[in-house]
Amino acid sequence: MGFLESLFSGARAFLREVVVPVLQVAKQVAIDTVRAVLEEIDRSEFGRAATRYIDGASRQYFNRAEDLAAEQREIAERARRDGKRSSRDDDRLREIDLERRRLREELEAAKAAEASAELKDAATQLVSAPVSDDETSAAVGILSSRVCPTCGGSMRIRQGGYNGTTRRRSFYWLCSAHPGACPTINFDPAKENLMALRKSDPNLDLPTKERREIWERKDVVRETQIRLRQHLGEKDDEVICPHHLLPMKLLEQPGNNGLLLTTYQYVCLHVDDDGRACQHRIPLETFPQVSETLRRSEGAGIIH
Repeated sequence: MGFLESLFSGARAFLREVVVPVLQVAKQVAIDTVRAVLEEIDRSEFGRAATRYIDGASRQYFNRAEDLAAEQREIAERARRDGKRSSRDDDRLREIDLERRRLREELEAAKAAEASAELKDAATQLVSAPVSDDETSAAVGILSSRVCPTCGGSMRIRQGGYNGTTRRRSFYWLCSAHPGACPTINFDPAKENLMALRKSDPNLDLPTKERREIWERKDVVRETQIRLRQHLGEKDDEVICPHHLLPMKLLEQPGNNGLLLTTYQYVCLHVDDDGRACQHRIPLETFPQVSETLRRSEGAGIIH
């Protein structure tokens, strides 16, 4: 691709080698940039596949993924009851795996189509900003248009640990098709020299010191905690389990201490072939993550 690094749901794209006035509402510049991004998507193999899908198309794939997950659970329960799994069920699990591979490709294309449509619809409202740690954290766990160099599947940004010396978190790209097999790709926002194209958002646009002071105020933390708890048990259509291809649910972490950034996580509640609970988790560990969760649920982040 040219300057498109990745495209996310919610009218957000990471761009390379493009100059756009930082956080300046310059309509013509934004429109031209969005047009170039959309043309680039359409020219790509990924984009040509995406043009077959319409807004909201991912819902039909979620329905099929639900059916496959239910059948997988039934097979696991039957094996637990009988003490072993039949050869017929083994064959069916292999068929389910193959169908999921096809479904994954279609779902990724549908998500790309929806994301490009969101970007086009928001063209006159977009601003640009350097891709920082907070900007990256806001995109953690969301399926993107970046292609895995190993298998060709879509990737998503994941978040690593916090370094007390550098006072920064680590990030990496993870393949959604084969998260345990394909190698990860380290991602350091400070070294990437990327720009984010998105709607304006005070949670990311205000100076770092100013927005962090607001985020950490006791009254704001208390309000945010109340707002977030109202969405416990809800599914998020933008945070999808890479194995079961279904929206994950917002739940509390077991044994949490009740603090805002150590209590909540997205969880897949389905089971693997052996009947054990899916282990895919996305903890909410930063204010940008929490803010994006609220924005997707309520239309406004922590600072609103």
